[in-house]
Amino acid sequence: FRARPEGLEGEELDAFNMRLLEQVNASGDIFLSHTKLDEGVALRVAIGNLGTVEKDVARCRELLEEGLSCLSDR
Repeated sequence: FRARPEGLEGEELDAFNMRLLEQVNASGDIFLSHTKLDEGVALRVAIGNLGTVEKDVARCRELLEEGLSCLSDR
């Protein structure tokens, strides 16, 4: 997936998504990875592990929402 805040495109959008990844990963609760697709940087969340529970997915979403809010305010 890609976060797509209004007004950001191209390299600025890629940089935003990498900052989001770094902020979420800094929590130590969740680890996101990324890849480069034709459109640019895409973030990856692996939730297919047998040990992943609903609480883990909810925490991931919470951290992403916090990061989006924080980074969008800058």
